[in-house]
Amino acid sequence: MQVNRINQTIPQRLNKDSKNTNKNTQTFKGAIDKGALFVANAIENGGLFVSFTLQDMLGTNLPRPIMGLMRNKKENKGQKNFKFAAKEMVREFTTGPSMFIIPAILLSIGKKIFGKATEIPMRIIKSFGEIHAANPLNSAGQALNKEEFFQTAFEQIIKNTKGETTISETTAKSAKDFAQRLASSLKDKKLAKETINNLTDDFINIAKGSAQDAAHADFTKAVLSKTTTAPIKDTLKFIVSYADDVVEKAAKQPAAKISEYVKKLSTNKILGRCAANVIMYAAILTFLQVIPKLYNKAEGKDNAGLKGLMAEETLKDTSSNEKTQNKPSFKGGINPAQIANKLTGNGLIGKIANGFEFEGVNMSFPLLLGVMGFGILFPRIRQAKDKYDREEILRRDLVTCATMCFAEKELRKGFSKLNENKSGFVLAAKEQGFKNKNIFKRLFDYLRPINGVNVLSTPQIVSKYSGLENYKNGIQGFCEFIEGQGGNLGKVFSLTDESKNIVQSLLSKQGKDIATADNTTIKEILSKAKGSDEINNLVALFKNKDNPWVMKAKTLNARFTALSVIILVPAFLGFFLPWINERATKKRIQQENLKTKINAKTLLNTEYLTPDKKAQKIFADISKFIQ
Repeated sequence: MQVNRINQTIPQRLNKDSKNTNKNTQTFKGAIDKGALFVANAIENGGLFVSFTLQDMLGTNLPRPIMGLMRNKKENKGQKNFKFAAKEMVREFTTGPSMFIIPAILLSIGKKIFGKATEIPMRIIKSFGEIHAANPLNSAGQALNKEEFFQTAFEQIIKNTKGETTISETTAKSAKDFAQRLASSLKDKKLAKETINNLTDDFINIAKGSAQDAAHADFTKAVLSKTTTAPIKDTLKFIVSYADDVVEKAAKQPAAKISEYVKKLSTNKILGRCAANVIMYAAILTFLQVIPKLYNKAEGKDNAGLKGLMAEETLKDTSSNEKTQNKPSFKGGINPAQIANKLTGNGLIGKIANGFEFEGVNMSFPLLLGVMGFGILFPRIRQAKDKYDREEILRRDLVTCATMCFAEKELRKGFSKLNENKSGFVLAAKEQGFKNKNIFKRLFDYLRPINGVNVLSTPQIVSKYSGLENYKNGIQGFCEFIEGQGGNLGKVFSLTDESKNIVQSLLSKQGKDIATADNTTIKEILSKAKGSDEINNLVALFKNKDNPWVMKAKTLNARFTALSVIILVPAFLGFFLPWINERATKKRIQQENLKTKINAKTLLNTEYLTPDKKAQKIFADISKFIQ
């Protein structure tokens, strides 16, 4: 009896322990995923500022001074290298933060002095100005107030996004509703923020319901004009800033002159925005030129990175500092309207101006490259103390700049591709015709930092994986998205038991299995069952913005965003790269010392020949040659 009880008890305990272990594992995994989602959302909401700051803080600001303290510790009799650590600390803690603090301060000042339109990108100012100038008056012949301008603008934006040739009745009704809700919320900041979020969701549903290509359309983008698109959430914020800055001033003008006044004021705002971009960019570059002087001063006169590797008197002789200055010049002569048109046009000047726009305090990719090159690499190389310092700058900062600009994006794309193959979910947007490209072009699309293949943002994931009833063709639109972007419908619908059972029951009628059925088969089965209770129940599972499919896609992308930004990039920049620099410099000095010793030995062993002996040697060599 006792033996039986023991035998019965052991499996029970094992099962209990196994359940507890699984529960603990799931809890730990869930905590990691929550942390990853938190980091990914912070990066998405904060843009480059948050992403760069996290990588900068974890990859350079904190570890590099620590590595600096240990620099040449063995060669320096175990002493810590405080001067080199001071240099590392001053350089890293002044560079990254200044790149975002400076434009934030200048933008804040600019908005107060020149108006809220200073924060709006030039092409968006132009689009709002054109809409406003074309429709400056209401039906009573009076200047538009804010709500009336909102309605006029929303009519054009919704029409353009839906691809309509004229404003339909439903578009006009939606525009009026948007305008009323936005205008009535402006007096309360909290309510305004909530309203903008709700309007964003409503606009996405409108875009989703009219998209001709569900697979490649971005439902989160609003079409402001033939050449200008912008995220709808940003558009809603900018339209308020424009109204505060321009609409109220235009309303004070005589009705007959409002259109021309708006055109002129929009031109001035475009030029003001361009000036703000230039001033912010110039201020960042100017300050970054000073940083090498600051960290060189913190380090002292000698190159502290060489301490312990050579004698003090030799160390002092290595220092050198060359200074050059280049002053740019600017010439004018074109009238303001022409300049504004060129800045917002599709020509070379317009493309350059658009590429170098600040996005709030965030920088566009071309702008970031410019800051890295002209603000970080050039002044540091120019103010290097010696050849060893210059080589370390090239090795460290070229790799750091390339990593900051490219690595995090490329890692995320690579991880998203691996996850897509495993999960069947679409996690990145590919342009139309991507599947038909050869392997090299597809690889190039993954390697491009902008355009090409882009990892889906949280708003894009929500717009694609929820509210299936709002797709133009209902659930078929969702299927077109998954199939068109290379996903697997069988794996996607197998995420939950409820969805898997529904789809499997429909496939079983045709003798098919969800595990082996291809996308075309599943699409056809779901299409035939359109309007049935099964399809309605399936669509209902996707209704909420936090449904399992949204959370799955967000988590898959977030895991590797957090891994790249928090661990991989910082570990490489903060510890591995300084270690490589230290070893490379030591190796070079050892090689130079060895070469010096060999040359000295050769010189001592060389026989000194008198003129007579030299002549005798020459005649002897000639005699040997003749014989």
